[in-house]
Amino acid sequence: MRMFRNKINIGSCGFRKDGWLNLDKPSSHYSAWQSPIDIEHDLMTLNPICIRDECLDIAYTSHTIEHLSDEYVYHLFKEVHRILKKGGVFRITCPDIGKCYEAYKSGNKNYISKWKGEYRPFHELGIGEQFLFLFAGYLSPYHKGEVEKYTEEKIREIFDTKSKFDALTHFTTECQKHADNLQKIYPGDHISWWDHNRLKDTLSKIGFRNIVSQEFCCSDIPELQGFDRRNEDNVAKLNYTLFLECTK
Repeated sequence: MRMFRNKINIGSCGFRKDGWLNLDKPSSHYSAWQSPIDIEHDLMTLNPICIRDECLDIAYTSHTIEHLSDEYVYHLFKEVHRILKKGGVFRITCPDIGKCYEAYKSGNKNYISKWKGEYRPFHELGIGEQFLFLFAGYLSPYHKGEVEKYTEEKIREIFDTKSKFDALTHFTTECQKHADNLQKIYPGDHISWWDHNRLKDTLSKIGFRNIVSQEFCCSDIPELQGFDRRNEDNVAKLNYTLFLECTK
């Protein structure tokens, strides 16, 4: 007998677990790691997810939303709210750009550099050029694509003259102008920024409640306890990752 699946992993990649649906887009970039996909869906669109209203208990997405333009993240959150039952839980993990911003402002280049391990070409960039790669990748000199790059001096000028929100959004807005075309070529690039406050504000506007930060693998929901280990980015980028849960 086939198990009833009332939970979904969005951007599932190599994930597989009984009782869970995998939602992802087939990708040559990730083909070596992708598990069978139950629901093929391009998250860089405004298409609805092919699931009926209020039928799932849990939705989970890990290190996915940073690869999407803001309008598509907002649409995804609205779709998750639609397909969850009342009281259903949504858990999100993604890079904590607020934490990275504080490291940049304090000059902690070692923290930013370690994002790419010991990879020398990344370490040779300026701290701003490195930081930019973490949330507006096309604009960093580390990205080899055709989009015009920001210099270390220009990055510093923008962060020195704008608020945190305005500076980060300035870069992601410029980056996302190219995303509909380039994210098909570079699906692994980061093109949006999130921290706890911005996520909480966005989710609250959609109608989610009980929005709280969590620790790695910790949850009040038994099914989600220890769950973050199933995504290798959560483990590899643990010092850079935020974990958040909310309910419908």
